[in-house]
Amino acid sequence: MKTSDIEARFAQIAKLLFNSFAIEHENSRYFFQEIEFYFYNQHHQDIITHPRSSKALRWYVNDFGGIDLNFESSISTTHTIASRNKSREKYQLDEHSFFGGILIRKLQSEDCRVLDGPMACAKLFRCFDAASHNSGLPCLIERDNGNVAYICEPRVNILPDNKIPEEKVKSIISSYAQPVDVDKLTSAFSSFKDKRYRYVRCEPILHDSQTNEVYFSPWLNHATEGHPEFYNRLKNMLHRLGITTKELKCTNDYWVRDFMPIQLGTHEYFKYVYKPDYLVKTQEAKYITDCNNVIRGMGLNCRKTNLVIDGGNMVACGPYVVMTTKIFQENQAEYDKNPDEFIRKLESELGHPVIIIPWTMHGHFDAEETDKYGHSDGFIKWCGGNHILMGNHGDEYHQEAKEIRQTLEKYGFEVTEMRFNDKVASPHPELNWAYINFLQVGKHIILPSFSIDEDGIAYKYVQDAFPDCEIHPIRTDEIVNEGGALHCISWNIQA
Repeated sequence: MKTSDIEARFAQIAKLLFNSFAIEHENSRYFFQEIEFYFYNQHHQDIITHPRSSKALRWYVNDFGGIDLNFESSISTTHTIASRNKSREKYQLDEHSFFGGILIRKLQSEDCRVLDGPMACAKLFRCFDAASHNSGLPCLIERDNGNVAYICEPRVNILPDNKIPEEKVKSIISSYAQPVDVDKLTSAFSSFKDKRYRYVRCEPILHDSQTNEVYFSPWLNHATEGHPEFYNRLKNMLHRLGITTKELKCTNDYWVRDFMPIQLGTHEYFKYVYKPDYLVKTQEAKYITDCNNVIRGMGLNCRKTNLVIDGGNMVACGPYVVMTTKIFQENQAEYDKNPDEFIRKLESELGHPVIIIPWTMHGHFDAEETDKYGHSDGFIKWCGGNHILMGNHGDEYHQEAKEIRQTLEKYGFEVTEMRFNDKVASPHPELNWAYINFLQVGKHIILPSFSIDEDGIAYKYVQDAFPDCEIHPIRTDEIVNEGGALHCISWNIQA
């Protein structure tokens, strides 16, 4: 097998282990949380791999006391005479050698106990009854774990900071009989040391149903630049529902979703560079808010990236973040240089896998009615589980909506599309796109409404998608006429 085939097989096996297998030991089941792949053959000279001879699917105690799940492995050995005439067995590396396995770095039991690190995982494989014919060794079992998401990262501790590749390779090949081509293996080691062969399972991102607090910009209450009457109606509704509202500081406009960090977990946020082309390339650059000024003093623990992103273009769907292809346009130079590496960087810095859905700017960039934003929160909403509610994009752009739906279905999601054109005599496309951009806080959904026929149809779509939620319509004409809706003007978090 060549390198590309081997790497494709790594991905297949990782998906299988995460989705469809567990380790059973003493009536407990442990799920794979983090694994690393190691394999050596003449086309894939990953020399950091510990040499071994083994049948496939055998547990293997590696040289550092961790546990591998072996691939079929074969390497010959030879006896050499060491100092004091002692015989020593060494491995003979040649073109016929192939060996490797999967290092188990992290496991989690059904009752949420976490074994973190190779040595902790290896404890499952120690201290068995020597007198028993049924020692209860851990075994791999099939189990449907659902659709599990993961990201790929470089392996851990491949090259210590105080070592150069040649020194590391020389220490590795001490296990091998001579002759060994040190220069060739050093070059190979350098090319493999940063490979993303570590697969890390991702937990679900914090969902709107877990939030309890909503922030707005004071600009929404501005007499001329905002919509104070609407703002007060919205705040009063939220207060009647027992939802806390607060105001942000140092904002330059009221579209707060786009510049505020996305909350990944209770104590973790993701912050990005906010420089959207629809502001940078126009006379409206003065409206770009520096998020650093806004969150200063709020005590937020943030992951960071230097990539240009809009918060409205990040919709959390379980462990995934859904973005449109606008992310490529905003980071064109870096994306064009290496598209695959761009995605890997995005996922690594976000800490979650990304699903990219298609987006096209229909119309001229300078036209007021053109969607030049490309925000995924104008297309979809995650309903929990594997269910996604999608807006009415298919009413106007059937093929593009079909491609969005098919992309999401590839990741195991079931998609329900909101449609209005075949249900009302005179549809209002300038308004009914906004229903999907509702605000959910806990079990309450604040839904845009416009006193049109589509209101009731949208209400039913959302009610069916979120049966455990209370839905509260609110007239949103003035906000939607500005190009956004309720999700765009709010920032809801779990305080």
